[in-house]
Amino acid sequence: MQWLMAVSLAVALLSASAQAEPASPPPGKADVRLVFDVSGSMKHNDPERLSGSALELFAGLLPSGARGGLWTFGSEVDNPLPPAAVDEAWRQQALALKPALVADQQYTDIEAAIRRAASAAPASGPRHVILLTDGMVDIPGGADKAARDAASRRRLIEELAPRLHDEGVVVDAIAFSSHVDRDLLETLARRTGGLAAVAEDPDALLRALMDVVERIFPRDQVPLARGRFPIDSTVEGFSALLFHDPEAPAPTLVAPDGQRYSVEVHPDTIRWQHQPRFDIIHVPSPDAGEWRIEGPVGPDSRVSVDSPLALRTGPLPATLYQGFETPIEARVTTPDGAALASPLALRAELRDIDGTLRQSVALAAEGDHYRGALPPPQVTGNARLVVVARNDTLVRERRQAVNVLPPIHARLAESDRRVLLRAEHPRLNVDNTQLSAALQGDSLPVVETGAASWRIDLPALDADVSVPLTVTADMTLDGRTRHVTLPVIRLNPGASTRLDGVSLDRPPGQAEALASESATADEDTAGAAGGPTSAVSAWLAGLPDEARGLWQAVPPRLRRYLHERRDDPLAWGVWGVVLLILVLGVYGWRRGRSRRRPAKREEPHV
Repeated sequence: MQWLMAVSLAVALLSASAQAEPASPPPGKADVRLVFDVSGSMKHNDPERLSGSALELFAGLLPSGARGGLWTFGSEVDNPLPPAAVDEAWRQQALALKPALVADQQYTDIEAAIRRAASAAPASGPRHVILLTDGMVDIPGGADKAARDAASRRRLIEELAPRLHDEGVVVDAIAFSSHVDRDLLETLARRTGGLAAVAEDPDALLRALMDVVERIFPRDQVPLARGRFPIDSTVEGFSALLFHDPEAPAPTLVAPDGQRYSVEVHPDTIRWQHQPRFDIIHVPSPDAGEWRIEGPVGPDSRVSVDSPLALRTGPLPATLYQGFETPIEARVTTPDGAALASPLALRAELRDIDGTLRQSVALAAEGDHYRGALPPPQVTGNARLVVVARNDTLVRERRQAVNVLPPIHARLAESDRRVLLRAEHPRLNVDNTQLSAALQGDSLPVVETGAASWRIDLPALDADVSVPLTVTADMTLDGRTRHVTLPVIRLNPGASTRLDGVSLDRPPGQAEALASESATADEDTAGAAGGPTSAVSAWLAGLPDEARGLWQAVPPRLRRYLHERRDDPLAWGVWGVVLLILVLGVYGWRRGRSRRRPAKREEPHV
């Protein structure tokens, strides 16, 4: 874990460099409360003790001037570091508490920990509670312990989360294991406006922490692509955070005039921190032009800039919903309000964690503001919402991590005999939402169980066959109806025989995960969202696994081209060629299969 100690020192340098210039929002307005799980289950789910290393990282991430506090919890809740202004003394106090994170207490009272941390004085103004846990409610109890655990979980979701939202408390949840109550963590985060992530390794932890802190302390960035990034004449300084493999050599920084800088050779004005997994380089008063990085640059690398010409956005949501657009508002401040020589074009984009573009929309100018609505996301999971301002001479970006969720959450009950559903979108309920369910071509009744909840009773199933349950939602809000297919629910997931569907919107290498995702379509834009993509999706869904696998052989760039240009008539011609190739491949596969098939083999019946 020495790399995380190095990260804390390096990010402290990055934070310190940022504080000499204006920040948004001012650090003094942020009250960050770190809550660490020290229960016995963490010993199993966090064997590498990433929680202790996370403390080191957070001590470096929080900028001076913010408020920070530390809580630990298991059977009991302790507050070894009360909320106070973050400075070097605070960081040293925080780091000295690392041994307290290995207490291995018997239980996991998440409810008590969040209540104590959120309500600690000062209990007014915006507060950010960052929960680091294995995500399993486990409170002290006797014979009725299971009921007590369930009651505590319900209170967290149904009582505490809404109250915290009303009080302006945001809960961000980071789990240290895949063996978590992910539904609980995502619900807590969603209902309070926070983020949720699972970090099972150092890289995922670093990304999750950076996502949370960047949301609390946002900074303008410039795009870093193929080791190159633009710096315009208004930039007063930039900080490059460059990730790389531990065995990789330190990168080389090349200025627009060709001047080369390295960790060994650079002027005293440049601050350079080199560690096995990353480098941080702070350059004041940089020359305008294209800068280059020679050497490997990891996908989460970024370049933040300080400039009076800044991109500002309205509140960006932490949660997006399938089937629902996301309103975006932004503006650009200029030095002394001066007009730009070239007008700016602004766009909002939704990108995967790896940077793949999912949705994009141009923002229209309305006076000194820009507004637009990002199209509904189609794939659930973690993503990044990016607002980009660009003209001939400069570019600015604002990034924020988001969770993309279905508007209706569905889960298989422990008995495996029913599916429970609840509305996740805050405006949905049984009055404006109509659900339909289908299993193997047969409709199943959906029963209302509350103001915003439903259930589906399942028939008896063959235990040797895993089948998908499809649920669709028709949601009417403000006179407009949206039709969404929810993520497929896998019944008998461990069975030896499995039936799957296919989607053309997923990247290669994820065929097995297709059954857990959904395609969405707004009835107002059904024609645009359909086209050749939906037609081919339906055709491929009926093919056997080997034949559907031919689609994965199509180069990813071509698949993205076809999907992004599904409304272009030229794309139909390209689709025709792709379909011809697939048909020929299927024909060849079937002929080969018929030759290999035993004379008396019987296909399994589902």
